[in-house]
Amino acid sequence: MELRNIGLPRKVKERMILEYLGGVKTARMLSEESGMSLNAISKMVSRYKDRFLPTFEQQPIITPAMKEKSKTVSENNLMREVSELRRQLNEARLKIEGYEIMGDILEEQYGIDLLKKSVAKQSPSSGSDTQK
Repeated sequence: MELRNIGLPRKVKERMILEYLGGVKTARMLSEESGMSLNAISKMVSRYKDRFLPTFEQQPIITPAMKEKSKTVSENNLMREVSELRRQLNEARLKIEGYEIMGDILEEQYGIDLLKKSVAKQSPSSGSDTQK
């Protein structure tokens, strides 16, 4: 007794067609899985093959194995990014420590305080020039 493809949901039909057209499964494999005849599968594929179905173009079927691989890849990318950011943070901390040491040396040996704000000096000629 042959099951009719009329009762199959649209997404199931689309998945079957994509698997067939993508070379993932043969018509015989689909026939055995769904219980449909080879003839019914051929008709279904030929009927929908040339039609524009937005779900074929916009939403490719992602298998659980593909999701796991994608998840693993994105987790690996995040871990690499985190480790790179930590490395950059440690490098920045070392630079800050170096600048602080240089500032201390300048202050001790030369009396220059880099952190002290310098006061802008007026030129001697501009001291008496005021608008009247």
